[in-house]
Amino acid sequence: MVQKERRRSPRAEGEIPVVIMTMRGPMAASMMDLSLTGCRIRCPDLPNFALSVRISINGHGLELRAERRWHRNKESGWRFIYGDREQERLKEALHHIGRLRNTAETIVQPFHTSER
Repeated sequence: MVQKERRRSPRAEGEIPVVIMTMRGPMAASMMDLSLTGCRIRCPDLPNFALSVRISINGHGLELRAERRWHRNKESGWRFIYGDREQERLKEALHHIGRLRNTAETIVQPFHTSER
C-alpha cells in the first residue's frame, strides 16, 4: 500500500548540524530534512517538555522559531513559525543548500529533494 504524502511543500533530505535553543540552554542536534514549513531533527537529549524552541541552522545565519508536532525516540518533527522576512531567508538557505549538494562545506550528507 502506498502512503499518501501529507506535506504541503517539498522536503530536502540529508543531514546538517543545528543548535536547538531550549529552556535548558542550547543543544547540538542534526536536521535530517528541511522544507519551508518545517523540519525533522535528531537529538538524543531533547527534553520531552520542549514544545516550542528556536532552531539555529549553522552556516546559514538562520534562527527560526518552531513548534514540535511529533516526537519518536531520538527524532522529532517541527513546524516553523515565522514572518515573511524569515521565510525569504529560509528560501535563500534552501536554494544555497541545493547548490552545495556535491560539497561537504556545511552538509554532512548531501540534501536532495524527496521523491515522496
